[in-house]
Amino acid sequence: MLESRRGVGRVGALALGVALLCGVGLAACGDDSTEATDSGVDASPTDAQVDAASLDAADRECTSDDQCPDDVACTRDICDLSGRCRHPVDPGACDDGLFCNGVEICDPIHGCMPGPPETCTDDDVCTIDRCDEEAKLCRRSPRDFDEDGEADWHCAGGTDCDDRDPNRGMTFAEICADGMDNDCDGEIDEADCGRPPHDLCDDALDVSAGGGFLLNSEGASGDYSLTCGGMGRKDLVLSLTLTEPKDVMISADGSSVTWVAVRTTCEDRTTEFECQSGYPGTVRSRALAAGTYFVVVADSGGEVNVDVEFTPASPAPTNSTCASPLDVSAGGVFHGSFVDVGDDVSTSCGYSGSPDLTYTFTIDASDAPRDVVLSAVAGSGDTLALAVGPTCNSASSELRCVRGSPAGTRLHQLAAGTYSLVVEGPSYREVDFDLSVLFEAPTPVPAGDTCASPLPLTIGTPVVGTLGDKEDDLDTTCGYSYRDAVYSFDLAARSDVTVQIDGSGSYVNVSVRPDCVDSASQIRCVSGSPARASLRDLPAGTYYAIVESSSGRGFTLNVTAVPPTPSVAVSGNESCGDAYVVPPTGGLFTGDTTTMLADLGGASCGAGAESKDAVFSLTLTEPRHVVATTDGSSFDTVLHVHQTSCGAGTEVVCDDDGGDGVQSLVDRVFDAGTWFFVVDGFGTSSAGAYTFEITTSAP
Repeated sequence: MLESRRGVGRVGALALGVALLCGVGLAACGDDSTEATDSGVDASPTDAQVDAASLDAADRECTSDDQCPDDVACTRDICDLSGRCRHPVDPGACDDGLFCNGVEICDPIHGCMPGPPETCTDDDVCTIDRCDEEAKLCRRSPRDFDEDGEADWHCAGGTDCDDRDPNRGMTFAEICADGMDNDCDGEIDEADCGRPPHDLCDDALDVSAGGGFLLNSEGASGDYSLTCGGMGRKDLVLSLTLTEPKDVMISADGSSVTWVAVRTTCEDRTTEFECQSGYPGTVRSRALAAGTYFVVVADSGGEVNVDVEFTPASPAPTNSTCASPLDVSAGGVFHGSFVDVGDDVSTSCGYSGSPDLTYTFTIDASDAPRDVVLSAVAGSGDTLALAVGPTCNSASSELRCVRGSPAGTRLHQLAAGTYSLVVEGPSYREVDFDLSVLFEAPTPVPAGDTCASPLPLTIGTPVVGTLGDKEDDLDTTCGYSYRDAVYSFDLAARSDVTVQIDGSGSYVNVSVRPDCVDSASQIRCVSGSPARASLRDLPAGTYYAIVESSSGRGFTLNVTAVPPTPSVAVSGNESCGDAYVVPPTGGLFTGDTTTMLADLGGASCGAGAESKDAVFSLTLTEPRHVVATTDGSSFDTVLHVHQTSCGAGTEVVCDDDGGDGVQSLVDRVFDAGTWFFVVDGFGTSSAGAYTFEITTSAP
């Protein structure tokens, strides 16, 4: 089991990873299907949010924003409609890109401050909780301290009678004459004791002839530790002998993640030179020298299909570094392989530890300019990265870096010169690929493909767009190296702005910023299918909406604007007893849960919503359609509603991510009576400046 917390976005950084994830599909952290990251906040300040340089800054008169500097990097300096300076915080500016150390806080006086770390603790002794920085989520797995694939039998569904010993459990075989109950059936050394075939080095299965083998690790023990993990899993041993150098590929497909490791001495882990895991686990070696080798295959237990393939020894690629690129100026299709290739080059859209190969091409002055069409596709279907620029191993000078399966791009009207091209593979598997290089007649850059030619948007008029003819030119903090389209819209006066995008079933990202090129100017970045961003009190001016998606399908984009809604600063609303009373007509409220207590947890969504919270009450004399939202808040909110009181058993609805990005939304008809709305945070450590709005209407 795993849970994720999609906290505020990472300004100026890609969300990796996830890649991986994602891809990499990231797990949702709440009960709702909308997934997004929020990388900018424009919430109205509380009374405590004062100017850092001058205590009376909030009362300073002004006629423009540039008259309101406060020298605090994480606040926005605004001259509001009443002609007074305001400095709402922008926590996205403080984000260090790390998940496990918690969400950084923007203090209106001291600037960026560290927030409480993400503990991931769920107070359940039957789960093992840890924070996964790479995946940026909390992982909670059944209590299995010895990592043998069986949970402690003191917990529901557990079958391991000794969770300290990785070789005891109901899926293990009884070992003869060792005086222990190995299979946890309550009997010791019963008549059917014995190890399964090929469980130990002295009973290794000889696979020197190659082919397919059906094995079963049920009842095996975890006897051999591996350099790439697999601790406590059930392992089997194979052996192979080569009389001459061969290319070798060994693939093992078990009931879950399967590990495969190759070593020269069976019981000596230090002689291991290949180790991979996956679905299946696959290792490859180029021109493996004559000799005898041992293969350790590990999984959680059950049938394992092992394929062993030998092919004639092949030479190593010569273009593994920037010093020796392969010239592809003639165009065509070029086969490549990442077997035994290292990571020598860094790209802006690749990952550390991934193998890479280098290429070069030259466009002569007599042929320039030219369109260059590039595509790299792995035979296994894995995602590749492709980077092109004037200099090898220089991410800052890249003309483009894209990821995908395939990874493809078109560079329009490329000038005469010599260019570097890098293809980067996955870090977890050594794959083969084909690189296609085409030179075509120059074509103009499509409208909306770059900041130089944004597509105009009219406020309130939906537009239908496509990414099919676009390339990846811009970075967004909630997106990846995908195609993007640029739109612009103008605000004649300060406004509350809503940006909505529907990808026709495809996952889309949209970044809103006043400076198209500068990703650090981003106000908000949201993702989803569809996605929505609510931006409050934006000053007059020109703004850009950058749409991004892994899909080339069409989308509908709509930007609406209304005059700014006045807000009420609220504090001290700790519990039902001192809840802030919302007028029957609703309203817009701002506050900060950072200094409040976490006393109303135990919600049915948002991982229990055990964070600091604030309470509002709404009394209705007749049934009303109520819409309550935390859009515009600075953290991953949870909104739960209670009837009559806030005690146990009174919750009537709970929402985690139904609103804008990681914000919350409750939209339903409430009967006459008193209702308590609790503004809470995901998990145990989500708190900060919030915006809470309630509207009521006839049902």
